[in-house]
Amino acid sequence: MIKPEKQSAFAGPIVALGASAGGLDALDRFFASLAPMDNTAFVVIQHLAPEHKTMMDTLLARHTRMRVMVATDELQLEGGHVYVIPPGATMTISGGFLRLVPRPATGITLPINAFFNSLTLEAPERAIGIILSGTGSDGTQGALALDAAGAWVLAQDPETARFDGMPRNVIATGVVDHVLSPEGLAVEVASIVTKSEIRPRSLVGSEHLREEVSLKSVLQLFSGIMQIDFSQYKPNTLLRRLERRMNATGMVNLQGYADFLSAHAEEIEALRHELLIPVTRFFRDPEAFEALSALALENLIAGRQQQSNEPIRVWVPACSTGEEAYSIAIMLLDLMAEYRCDIPMKFFATDVEPAYLERAGAGRYAEAQFENMPVEMRNRWFTAAGVGYWQVRPELRQRIVFSRHDVLADAPFTQLDLISCRNMLIYLQPSAQDRVIRRLSYALKVGGTLFLGTSENPSASDNDYLPLDTRQKIYRLQHRVTTLPPDDLLMGFNFSGRTRHAKNVYRTDQTATRSVLFRSLESLVRHYAPPAMLINAERELIHLFGDIQKFLRFRPGDASLDILHLLPQNLAPVVVTLLHSAVREKQPQKSRPVQIQTNDHTNGIQELHVTIWPLDTDAVRIEYLLVCFETPAVVPAEKLRVLEDIDLSSISSRQVEDLERELVLTRTNLQDTIQELGTTNEELQAANEELMAANEELQSTNEELQSVNEELHTINAEYQLKISELNEANADLESLTRAAQIPLIFLDAELRLTRYTPQATQLFRFRESDIGRPITDFNHGLVYPELFSEISAALEDPSPRQREVRDESGGNWLVTILSFANHRRELTRLVISCVDVSSLRDIKRLQSVLDALPAHIAVLDQNGTIQIINQSWRVFAESNDDHVLIQSGVGINYLDICRTCDMGDEYKHALLNGLSAVLERQQPHFMILYPCHTPEQQRWFLMHAVALSEGGCVVAYFNLTGWIDPACVLSFR
Repeated sequence: MIKPEKQSAFAGPIVALGASAGGLDALDRFFASLAPMDNTAFVVIQHLAPEHKTMMDTLLARHTRMRVMVATDELQLEGGHVYVIPPGATMTISGGFLRLVPRPATGITLPINAFFNSLTLEAPERAIGIILSGTGSDGTQGALALDAAGAWVLAQDPETARFDGMPRNVIATGVVDHVLSPEGLAVEVASIVTKSEIRPRSLVGSEHLREEVSLKSVLQLFSGIMQIDFSQYKPNTLLRRLERRMNATGMVNLQGYADFLSAHAEEIEALRHELLIPVTRFFRDPEAFEALSALALENLIAGRQQQSNEPIRVWVPACSTGEEAYSIAIMLLDLMAEYRCDIPMKFFATDVEPAYLERAGAGRYAEAQFENMPVEMRNRWFTAAGVGYWQVRPELRQRIVFSRHDVLADAPFTQLDLISCRNMLIYLQPSAQDRVIRRLSYALKVGGTLFLGTSENPSASDNDYLPLDTRQKIYRLQHRVTTLPPDDLLMGFNFSGRTRHAKNVYRTDQTATRSVLFRSLESLVRHYAPPAMLINAERELIHLFGDIQKFLRFRPGDASLDILHLLPQNLAPVVVTLLHSAVREKQPQKSRPVQIQTNDHTNGIQELHVTIWPLDTDAVRIEYLLVCFETPAVVPAEKLRVLEDIDLSSISSRQVEDLERELVLTRTNLQDTIQELGTTNEELQAANEELMAANEELQSTNEELQSVNEELHTINAEYQLKISELNEANADLESLTRAAQIPLIFLDAELRLTRYTPQATQLFRFRESDIGRPITDFNHGLVYPELFSEISAALEDPSPRQREVRDESGGNWLVTILSFANHRRELTRLVISCVDVSSLRDIKRLQSVLDALPAHIAVLDQNGTIQIINQSWRVFAESNDDHVLIQSGVGINYLDICRTCDMGDEYKHALLNGLSAVLERQQPHFMILYPCHTPEQQRWFLMHAVALSEGGCVVAYFNLTGWIDPACVLSFR
């Protein structure tokens, strides 16, 4: 078979909307605020359970006039359409067609990322990616890809989202162009499409920017204005935010924006706010704060109870407007109250933006910021401050010190128990991230806790940290960093000096200054410090300081960094003994004077002291030591005798042999211990790998459960809407049955009673407790022996059954039995209706009586309109050529007929007056004899009208032709 050629690919804008839990409400609001756009295709990607049939197309169709449909494989995009992802599938786009593949049975699927990534390959220049309500981080990676490709990226304002995880994660990347409510997003999409702003980015990755001004110049501009070293930040993030300000001010090139920035102080503030977006709230990511409390804060409070005089030290760098700092302080104070202790607390919260610190110090927050804080906790630590705002209480505010601090440039705090640095590292380049981690490690105590953001980890110091919760990014410091590298120290010194306060001068001599300072430090060590060497706990040489080579000996054989192989024979035992003491006591150790023969050009005897300095005494295990060789200072002449009296050769050879033998034994024992520790360490590593594998499986399972939970929430939202619609339909049905005022009986497939109307009790003696009983259990008042058999037969045949029957009191009822099917077309329900037709039978009987009378009879209403006629009236009308009763049938006004009748004015006037008097109830009846001649015959009729009590009258005509003498007519009238 020859397949038809596919149509040309869709060339209009494509709007991709990613949503998860709570997304149905956001989508409804978005499309309800968006006018139909015939040139734009909308694609909705949601987390759906594979076995759940989506109702999203039906629900969204109620809020937009555009056509909404569930996507199918190989479906071509068209403008003015909304496409919804089907359940159990992963959707991508290629060549203008939607592609569907089955969702993997196991593992985590991220459908939003998958579609966004395919959109970057399909049409980034005309794509708009939108992230709406949801939990987790699906869409974040896809948004980064769209941004890198030049597409627009929008996000729902977290304050308007039912679940803010997805919007906040994508906002934290810094690539979002606009953060708006669903209604605002609709307006922005219409504006982008209408203004033809679907285009690649003009700054990020743009050659035009590279030609106009180098990236370094841009960073110099920022740093001079903001007093922050932006060279450490990710350039694409900075350029993207700069572009947004340029678009907002209408600037088309960087130089024009620089001039505008210099002339408008308010734009500087707007740029500061754009570059330093405060993305925070109280107890942001509640699960992470719960884990922090359980894994770190409770142990900290419990352990510090024994040392209540030692304060708890906490640092929150990049604190923004202070919500996170207050959250941690609240948890600590609540735990103190729970443990019934009052431990001093030194709490530092810092940021580079003074405006944010001012807001944090003021402590006044909008009510929306407290979404994740229990109401009871909010009322305990805050007081109402106007409509929609809350003010922090003084007892909490006084616990925290807010100050300006640049973690990249300023010296860090020290001896801290907890550092919370969340969602700041992601804005920095990798080298700057490593530098910040080293600074934080330097600031923490051993056993202190590092609390990072969900997308961050201490990769630069993995060996120094024990992960407490890798998902929530909580780590414990195992090995303290006692010194910072020279680059870190110099960088901090340089930027903290005079240049930091310069408004428009960038540090052009930074490299030269570093070189001078480093050479100065080397000169100080060489001229004023004793020769020394840095070793580790295994006695391996790491670094040499000063003129140390004259104390070292290099022996033939395999090369080794063990200082016992490098030191003179009489000096090595002294150093080893001091090393053991320094490691054991964690205190500096100093020897008595020792004489050695130097290996310099003098080959003389030199007397010196050996001093061992352990460098990390706060650590559980000493890792590094400094071995110094100090020559005795010059002493007064009167004390020379004391030195001369010291006979270093008094140590006998036997003592030396004993020491050497003890040293050999100690080294043997140490080697055995090292081997045992190595074996134990291997076993622990194997166990740790197994635990890590199990932890990864559990984490994967937890993520799958979270994904399933989001899908269930989406299903629940759809079901809630359907239930609401069903409730409305049920209420309408209930009102209809009550308004009908007829007996209705509803049965299930087992002929059990499911519901009935109150009027049904006229025929069946039902009570409320009878619901669920078979209909055959009840007696009824109908003369209908075949009722139950007809009901059973109705379940086999869907055609309605009707029969008119009588009841025991003589009434007449029209009984209808009707079965109906469920969604599987199975007959599972019946309804029995009984309509009282007794009045209809009476009407029929009355009509029969009227038809049997020879007189021409008509019933008129109060206006004279004919309501009922008998058979004689019809025959007379037909004999007068009114075959279809158009002139004298039901619905015709009889007074109008009389006015047009040819009977003479005298008779006509008398008839109209008399009939009108009866209709107006001025007289009970009226009678008149009048002629109604034809060319062939003279006819006389007697008309008798009698008023009815409810209004109107009955008119009867008697044909008296041949019954009366025309001479008597005048006297009769």
